[in-house]
Amino acid sequence: MTQMETRPSQHVTPATTPSLDGLTGQGVDRTVVIQLRMALLCIVVAVGGGALAALHYLPSCAEWLNGRSLTLTRLRPLHTTFASLWIFGGSLAVMYHYLSTQHGGLDRGDRRRFLFHTVCWLLAGAGIFVSLAAGVLSGREYLDFHPIFSVMLLAGWSAFAWTFLKRLKHGFWAQPIYIWFWTIGTLYFVYTFVEGHSYLLPAVFENPVRDMQIQWKSCGTLVGSFNFLMYGSLGYVGERLSGDRRYAQSSTAFWLFGVGCLNSFTNYAHHTYHLPQTSSVKWIAFVVSMIEVVILLKVMMDLSAAMRKRGTSQFCGRLSWLTAAKWWTFAMLFTSIVISVPSWNSIIHGTQVIVAHAMGTTIGIDTLVLLGTSSWLICEVGGARVMPKIDGALQRHTVRWISGALTVLVTWLTLAGATHGYYRYLGESTPDWVVGSRWVLPVCGGVLGCWLLVAAVRMLRMLSSRPTT
Repeated sequence: MTQMETRPSQHVTPATTPSLDGLTGQGVDRTVVIQLRMALLCIVVAVGGGALAALHYLPSCAEWLNGRSLTLTRLRPLHTTFASLWIFGGSLAVMYHYLSTQHGGLDRGDRRRFLFHTVCWLLAGAGIFVSLAAGVLSGREYLDFHPIFSVMLLAGWSAFAWTFLKRLKHGFWAQPIYIWFWTIGTLYFVYTFVEGHSYLLPAVFENPVRDMQIQWKSCGTLVGSFNFLMYGSLGYVGERLSGDRRYAQSSTAFWLFGVGCLNSFTNYAHHTYHLPQTSSVKWIAFVVSMIEVVILLKVMMDLSAAMRKRGTSQFCGRLSWLTAAKWWTFAMLFTSIVISVPSWNSIIHGTQVIVAHAMGTTIGIDTLVLLGTSSWLICEVGGARVMPKIDGALQRHTVRWISGALTVLVTWLTLAGATHGYYRYLGESTPDWVVGSRWVLPVCGGVLGCWLLVAAVRMLRMLSSRPTT
């Protein structure tokens, strides 16, 4: 964290901010535990749906699954929907930790709204699971469920937004960067989620080009909204672990915020190169996206350095998740460059390369970061009782297995997709080795899924003790 510049405005007053010392054993509000449990359960559903979907790469398994109505069109949205809900839910657990420790904690109205949105989301989650399994699909990317469940999700989100945004009455401009990220992410979700349902308007649905433009734009910005929440959670937990408040007010942190905001309005162009649009739109999207990933990489490296400076032995298990995410950020920076260059994108668009990038970012970056923040929350809940488990060898072993399986899987998907795209460009059939190696996806995906389940189940067990508040 050398040459770090700090904004002139200061953090909120010490009287309203808990000490960064004594990070565990202080007790955690039950809202944090409930929210984290729901998020971790989403991992279980997402892994289950993804594992079954991966079996479709094996012809005999695909035939067996299709005969039982477990088609790929049903399983894939089950996987992607609950993977997205995990990222949103994991971020909200960290946000509730902040809400329960700042400005007097949660009042009676906050708890009523928490109960309301929890009921809404549980009902929506159960309804989405049953309806997708039954084949009730909307055909929309990331929103492939009936709009009635969207109403329930949005109603619950409105209650949560009320609880969070009312805290801004204590000040906004002088707040640390994670408050900025959380504020924009909370508001941005509403906009992008509503925009994603534009297909319900006849003027959009009856115009295929316009429909596709809006769909991909809303998908890109929806991902941007949960990235904001994840970035904020990373900054908040990084501040708590490092004990250093300055970075949350640094120029680097606010550069990431500013570029992230701009990227959220432009990154959709990566998916619409094949649609009518000017070259300037394509290159703006490319340049802005690259800047965001570079700054994110620097932020993660700086936070990692700050935590190591404080002492790796103090939270080596929690740090291992963030260290792995740092290297995946670096790897995805390279992949982002490849898939964002317009001439190269025309070759690999619609191939396994896009799947590899999606898995590398959502698992290698978002999931690993949030598993790290979840580990910190669990230590806040259980204190000294769970710290040996969180920071023990098995935790680091789990991180290595997840990263290793994901590396093999992303590498194969990238090579297979690039080869398929190149031969498609030449008008030739895909080489036999691509088809013959399709077993890599279910095998490596199965290993990856098993270790993600190990991580999620272990954390759920460690949350079994009752919170102290």
